[in-house]
Amino acid sequence: MPGWFKWLTGFACIVILMLLIFAGFTMAGAKDSKVREKLGTDACIVSNQLIQDELGWIQDKRLVEQAMDYFYEKTGVQPYLLITDNLNGMGGEITDSEAEAAMETIYASLYDDEGHMIFTFMEYNSSQYITWIYTGVSADSVIDEDAREIFLNNADRYYTDSSLSDEEFFAKVFRNSADTIMRDAGKQVSVARICVIVSALLAIGLAGGFIAFKVAEERRKETEELKEILETPIGSTTSPEEEELLRKYGTPSKEDN
Repeated sequence: MPGWFKWLTGFACIVILMLLIFAGFTMAGAKDSKVREKLGTDACIVSNQLIQDELGWIQDKRLVEQAMDYFYEKTGVQPYLLITDNLNGMGGEITDSEAEAAMETIYASLYDDEGHMIFTFMEYNSSQYITWIYTGVSADSVIDEDAREIFLNNADRYYTDSSLSDEEFFAKVFRNSADTIMRDAGKQVSVARICVIVSALLAIGLAGGFIAFKVAEERRKETEELKEILETPIGSTTSPEEEELLRKYGTPSKEDN
C-alpha cells in the first residue's frame, strides 16, 4: 500500500474511534433522559407579569424576560421570577412548608390557571440564599421532581460563576434548564445512529481500499510473471521431472551423451 493510504487509514481509525465513543456517550445520555411533552396552550394563560425584583438586581430586564420567554416556548409553562430577601417577613429561618404557603398565596394572586411556575430566589444574607419552585397542577406534568432538581441545580451552579452579571445569571438558568428539561431523547438516538453509520461507512471504505490495493498487487505480480514467461526463449525451460533428475544426477556431460 502507498504511504498516503497508510496515513489515511490511521487518521480514519482515529475518527472512527472518536465517533463510536461519542455515540456511546450520546446513547447513555438518551437512556437517562426523560421525554417530556410541552404543556398545551390551553393550560397556561400568558401573563405580562414576569419579574418581581425586590432587591433591585435586574437592570437589563429584557435580557431576563427573553430567556423566560424561551423557557415558556420550550416547556409551555410560563415562569415568574421573584427576587427577594424574605417571604412574609421571614428570612433564613423560614421552613419549606412556610415558603410553599407564601408562594401559593402569590400564585393565587397572579393567575387563574394551573400552568405557571414561580421561581423564588431569596438571598437573606450576602451570598446566603434559598431557592424554591412552586407550580400549578397542570405545570407539574412538565416541571416534575426531576425537572425541579435540574432547574435548582443550575441555579446553584451558575450562582458561583463570577463572570456572569445578575441578569446573565438568571437568563442562563432559564435557558439551559429549558434545554435540559425538554431534551429530546429521540434526537440523541438519531445523532448516535448517524455516528455509527458514518463509522461503518469509513470502515467499509478502508476495507474496500485495502482490497483494491491487494487485487492490484496480485494483478501486477501476474503481469510480471506472464511477461517473464513470454520473454523466456522456447526450450530453455525445464519440466518438473527434468529438474528432479538434475537435482539427483547433476547436469549430464557430453561424454555421457
